[in-house]
Amino acid sequence: MATDWDTMPTNTEIAIIGGGVAGLCAAWFLARAEHQVTIVERAEPWGEASGANAGTLSLQVKIRPVLALAHRALLLWEEFEATMGTSVGFARPGGLRVATSDALADALRRSADRQREEGCDTQWLDRDAAHELAPWLGPSVQAATLCHDDGFSSPLLAGPALIDAVRRAGAKLVSNAAVDAVERQADGFRLVTTDGAIACKILVIAAGPGTTRIGQMLGVNLPLYADVDMLSVTEPAPPLLDRVVTHIGCVLSLKQHPNGTILIGGGWQGRGGYRSGRKDIDHDRFVQNLRVATETVPELRRLRI
Repeated sequence: MATDWDTMPTNTEIAIIGGGVAGLCAAWFLARAEHQVTIVERAEPWGEASGANAGTLSLQVKIRPVLALAHRALLLWEEFEATMGTSVGFARPGGLRVATSDALADALRRSADRQREEGCDTQWLDRDAAHELAPWLGPSVQAATLCHDDGFSSPLLAGPALIDAVRRAGAKLVSNAAVDAVERQADGFRLVTTDGAIACKILVIAAGPGTTRIGQMLGVNLPLYADVDMLSVTEPAPPLLDRVVTHIGCVLSLKQHPNGTILIGGGWQGRGGYRSGRKDIDHDRFVQNLRVATETVPELRRLRI
């Protein structure tokens, strides 16, 4: 990833606070539409949550109100590689959402019915059909739903690709510039940062959990909180998972990348938070995450983290 970041200009048409996936994507589309854009990032671009997650792009785990947006987002991810000319590690092998009890199977069926009502192409699989399609599933799996739209991207590839695309589109990217104050002006806003001040006509706030603090500077209350999700990556393994795997009853996501590594995630919480800056492993929850993963796909037991 490049480190020769831009210097802070005195003014710009559009200032974007935050250099994660939301800020970079906003900058890319705006710059390609010939707007003058400057991203102001408090640390390193792609250095927080956007660069440290499992990359799951699954429709099946989304709640009804955002399904249409999630489907549109999947189409955009699919277009990125052709448009940018570089890989973001996107793949859409389809996904299985599993249930490991009769009660969870009932909940899964209801969830699939609701998603189909919103236009999500989800197929019900009973126990036999699920194991025939995916013989690597464990005996605890009682049923599953299959969605061919489910996919994933690689944060390790997507970050550098987006940063390069944003800069090639003409946007400026200023790192290590924390915003200390936002002042309203007659024709826009003025940001006071640790790297100098910048005036803009339009302000985009894409600061993740820092959005609350930025909003308060403008008299807007946007209550947000940050999770500290844990993620494991296995050693490279022969082809095993040909689908993204999620779980209706336990937080779990599984996917295998082309290099053979398998990402085990789903949102099990570590210790820490945004204010403290801590990002520590919670051993008990970490073990629970691995237990759910290996019960769902027993072959994972032979792999090292």
